[in-house]
Amino acid sequence: MESALPRLHGQDQVGLAIRSGEVFRDLHRLKKTKALSFGERRMLDTARGLVSQELSAARSVDRATVEKELESVLNEGQA
Repeated sequence: MESALPRLHGQDQVGLAIRSGEVFRDLHRLKKTKALSFGERRMLDTARGLVSQELSAARSVDRATVEKELESVLNEGQA
């Protein structure tokens, strides 16, 4: 019997990484226009962690470096 939980390998893992990136992007954009609810902030933090973890593994750099680069890119163009 197949598990109800998504598989965490192959195409499912790629889909999870892409979806996490989309959630991160969308909530970060929303944060610029309105105050996020507690649930939205938690979801943004979770998505940020997943994205930084995926980028860290893909680029073979430490997670702190990736998080600094993400902040730099996200804050570009802000005064």
